[in-house]
Amino acid sequence: MPAEQVRALGRSLSGRAGTADEVRARLVDEGDVDGPLRTPVELFLDRHRTLAAALAGELRWLGGTVTGIADAWVQLDAGLLARPDRGTDRRPGR
Repeated sequence: MPAEQVRALGRSLSGRAGTADEVRARLVDEGDVDGPLRTPVELFLDRHRTLAAALAGELRWLGGTVTGIADAWVQLDAGLLARPDRGTDRRPGR
């Protein structure tokens, strides 16, 4: 897979973290729920807010990691291609 495609994947994952943040922000209002359902609804939304925050954090971490790997590949390739002794036989006695 070309490095630019890997970088694009990393950017996409990081961008999805923003979507998870938006979901979390939408889970703040319990609406017009009263009576015996109010507490379960609050707990349900709280757990889902926690899940959305964790998912956003994981997507940011994964996106940054994937992008970092692509960058490392490019640096490694550049380093290998720039070696002045590339293509020569470096075995002792040769």
